[in-house]
Order: sequence, then structure tokens, then C-alpha cells
Amino acid sequence: MPLRYLLHLEHANLPMHVTDAQDVRRVSVLKATGLIEAAIDPAFDTDHGSYRLAQAALVVCITEEGHAEIEKLRGHRGGTDPASRREKAKTRLEPLDYLRAIERSAFPLRVEDPQEISCVDVLKQAGFVDAAISPGLAWKEAGGPPQELAVIRRITPFGRAQLARGAAK
Repeated sequence: MPLRYLLHLEHANLPMHVTDAQDVRRVSVLKATGLIEAAIDPAFDTDHGSYRLAQAALVVCITEEGHAEIEKLRGHRGGTDPASRREKAKTRLEPLDYLRAIERSAFPLRVEDPQEISCVDVLKQAGFVDAAISPGLAWKEAGGPPQELAVIRRITPFGRAQLARGAAK
């Protein structure tokens, strides 16, 4: 069932490549209903001039509508109003939102916030940014806990195409 798959996606590292035929169908339904943002491989076979079943998809993120549907599925009545969803969204940074936020930044861009570094890692794995992420290193001066550092060199052409698709919506 696609809604059960939506619950699965909530805990997945997004963006996520999907190749299982049944999961690709689920992704297609969730995308069509506006619950997720996803790229599905072209289903038009140019060699034979016919349509075929999509064989792969890239799930990019769960939309605000998708998060609202998850809340409904769990039976949460409180906290489903738009203001509380926005408040929750402030605490959990989505990778595509972060990509939009850095779109016009000067590169290379140094990132030290752990939540932002997590987004950089996801965006790097998806091929949306060219970045280097250092392992946790202890600061010599502060003697505090290990601190990661990421340096985003650029947004890749694939990442720019994703931003253009998002702007067209």
C-alpha cells in the first residue's frame, strides 16, 4: 500500500534510489498524489515508440502534504495545523530546502552546523552538490566534542536541474 510506503520513507535517508518494481509503482502513486517529490525514469521507449513500466526512481523528499498525511495516519489530531507543521519543519532541515537556501551562495561554502552537514551529506550522495565532509575532529582550543566540517565546492548541474524543476512547480 502506498501510504505504508510513505511511512517507510519518513525514516529513510532521502534522496533515495528505488529500483524494486513494486516500490517504483508506490513512488509513482505517492508522487502523483503530491505526497512526495520524486524523479521517475522516463517511461517512454524511444526505440520502439511505446510506453514501458518505469524501472527506477529517485525519491527526493516528503512534501508538506505528505507530512500532514503521516500525521493523519498516526491519528494525531493535535499538531496538524499549518503553524505547528511549520514549527516542526524549523527543527528538522530537509535537504532540498537546504539546497534552495544555498542556491545563490558564494562557493566554496564552509558548513559547520551538524544538521546542515547532514543535509550536505544527503545532497552529495544524490549527486546534487560537490562537497567534502571531514570526519569529526576535536577543536584544539575548546577541547569540546568532535566537530565535523563540510565544504561545498559547487552545486552540480544535476543539482541545478533539480532546483529548476522545483521552481517550475
